[in-house]
Amino acid sequence: MSAPDPAADVHELTDRLERILGGEARATLLDSLMESAATPDRLRRLRHVMATHAVEGRKGPLAALVRRLDARTWQDGFRVLHSWDHTKHVFTDDIVPALLIGFFEDAQTRPTDDRVTLAILLDYYFVHLLSLAAMRAWDTADPDAHLRRVTELLATLQGERGSGHVFVRDAETLVIYALSQFHPEEQAYDRIIERIGRLDTAHQLTFARASAAVLSAHLRWGFWVMYERDVSRMRADNAGDYPWLLHTAHTLMRAYVEGTPEDASRTAVCSALLLALSADPWVFRARCPAVLEGYASMHAETRAMLESHGSALMAEWSALEPGRDGYSPLGLLFNFPHNALVGIVTMAMLESRPQSIPINALFEEEADAGVPAGTQRALAERLMEFSEASPERLGYRGARLIVYDALSGMRSYSLTVDTLTKSLS
Repeated sequence: MSAPDPAADVHELTDRLERILGGEARATLLDSLMESAATPDRLRRLRHVMATHAVEGRKGPLAALVRRLDARTWQDGFRVLHSWDHTKHVFTDDIVPALLIGFFEDAQTRPTDDRVTLAILLDYYFVHLLSLAAMRAWDTADPDAHLRRVTELLATLQGERGSGHVFVRDAETLVIYALSQFHPEEQAYDRIIERIGRLDTAHQLTFARASAAVLSAHLRWGFWVMYERDVSRMRADNAGDYPWLLHTAHTLMRAYVEGTPEDASRTAVCSALLLALSADPWVFRARCPAVLEGYASMHAETRAMLESHGSALMAEWSALEPGRDGYSPLGLLFNFPHNALVGIVTMAMLESRPQSIPINALFEEEADAGVPAGTQRALAERLMEFSEASPERLGYRGARLIVYDALSGMRSYSLTVDTLTKSLS
């Protein structure tokens, strides 16, 4: 028997997900779950469905497809469906959506509306299958076309047939979500950077905008919360992130240099650049640092663009300077975006109230997010409150894993501008 064709598997997975998400399968499954009289029974049955991938009422092709594609992704160095256990230093046996069901079981917490909560949980499960599909884009002959299709399926997932919860905006963010938890094999990030570099300009820019926000929030959290403002410690502990950060800054600088002030995306590019450079502004000095050994050419190109256009860029940043009021993505810090998305989903499940804005909105300026004023800050502050509500949600030395702090955003802005001004003068 011949080995399965990777491209055929990927296309079969997306075809199957298109039928499931666009049809009545989710409603039928929820109807079946609600036939159980008690909440624990409903949760236990959904957990079994997730574990066996029997969302169509039986074990079958979906489970086999997921196992094969997950195994290939694991060989690439990434786990999409499972989470890293930082206590045991292993990946969890249960997939992430099943772990959330465990949260209800362990905490003896009950949702206010079972059907709404089960619907959010089920959609969260499909978010992970779509993340897996997005990660396998490079198995296909046309990764750009495949990512567009996954984005379309994401819209179907979050459309009228679903729970109403909005998770993320596009396939690129799904890939970043998959990449951005802890993975022990740092070289795996180098391989994914090379793959992203093969995409068309539009997809590379979308990746870069989301990557800038995620890497910035992650590294700034470390800088202020974990490493006591010691850049050397931060670099040593996050060496795998730095080539990704450099590639992100290079992509954004190129978009800035090649664009014009009249471009509709100008503010978004400037904001993403501010986030990328604020992650570690010292790493963009003239001398290539040791953490970017092997990337000297890209570092030199990025530095040259900064030297030519840095003054103009920082002048445009003046409109983005954070204040005490309003919202700035510079004020948001977290150790991993997994924690932020899981926090949003858990709050929605506890309240049985779907969240109507994607996590991407937390990465953007108020003018670019397309949501009512105050929505981003309110969500970010609720996330911070959720992250500190119980001891098991705290991290290193009792640190909050998700923080929104306007003063931290103001400090990061000043630190970034001052460092770059001195470096470029």
